[in-house]
Amino acid sequence: MRYRVWMGIGVILWMVAGCSLPGVLPSDKETGGEETQGVNPLTGEVMEQRGAGLPWMVMVNNHAQARPQSGLDRADLVAEVLAEGEITRFAAFYYGAREGVVGPVRSVRPYFLDLARGPQAVVTHAGGSPKALDRIRKEGLSSLDGIHGDSHWFRRVNFRPPPHNLYTDLEQLWKGSAQKGYGESSVESPYIFSRKEPGEGRAASRIDLRYHRLYRVGYRYDPETGRYVRYTQGEKQVDRETETPLVMDNVLVIRAPHRVIDSSGRREVGITDGGEGVLFRGGKAWPLRWEYRQGWILPLIDGKPAPLAPGKTWINVLPVDGGLKYGK
Repeated sequence: MRYRVWMGIGVILWMVAGCSLPGVLPSDKETGGEETQGVNPLTGEVMEQRGAGLPWMVMVNNHAQARPQSGLDRADLVAEVLAEGEITRFAAFYYGAREGVVGPVRSVRPYFLDLARGPQAVVTHAGGSPKALDRIRKEGLSSLDGIHGDSHWFRRVNFRPPPHNLYTDLEQLWKGSAQKGYGESSVESPYIFSRKEPGEGRAASRIDLRYHRLYRVGYRYDPETGRYVRYTQGEKQVDRETETPLVMDNVLVIRAPHRVIDSSGRREVGITDGGEGVLFRGGKAWPLRWEYRQGWILPLIDGKPAPLAPGKTWINVLPVDGGLKYGK
């Protein structure tokens, strides 16, 4: 009798473990190492790192003279948004990776600070617009500023002209965060990670985005790896350090209102407004709505969080009138 009871409990536990929960996957039950710190809330994958601490949001330059960048291949999550003119900027979030070069580092804008709220990320930047710097001060945001007070955690390189030559690395950011007293905090994301797709999607092995008439981005699905390969201005984008292509498991494209607000071409971007979007994973596409919830951009299908494939995600924030085409 006792044997049957324990068998019944085992079946129930097995069924519960097979369900998809926020940030938890069935295969993540067995961590396989004493140093494993659990599941990365930004990727849904097992982390085998020492103490996690806070994530960093590094502002990475995307000017033509800044390419190829370093360290974008290590980021768990990347958001791409227009800055001034036709140039976008990357907000690269690092939580699982704890070493490696990152850069070039550039300045921050207020709407990027909205992206840092949910993960409680340490904003890592090279100065910023007056409004952004004012918000960092007034709101007491965790910050590592490479040109205002924290320059010893950054360095200038001689193979790029300024202002495209400021770099850091994740080990330095770890030390800088510790010295400034940015302790550890539990990061709980609203994302659902599942290998199960959200229903029947549309074919999307090719994705083409137009941010501006002078700037285009593309993704091509690789069926052998099950991931998307990124292209910038028609060229395959690679990491400068490893020369490997930038690949990701999810591409989330959302539309948000953009408005130029000054003579320097700075913008306001409606990161908190919500709107329409499309999720791409596994060579397929799912139209959706997105909302800004507690500091996170959350994709929704039928009002529920859209399941992301375990792994890296790139969020492309397009202007409302930006171009999006996809298909076979």
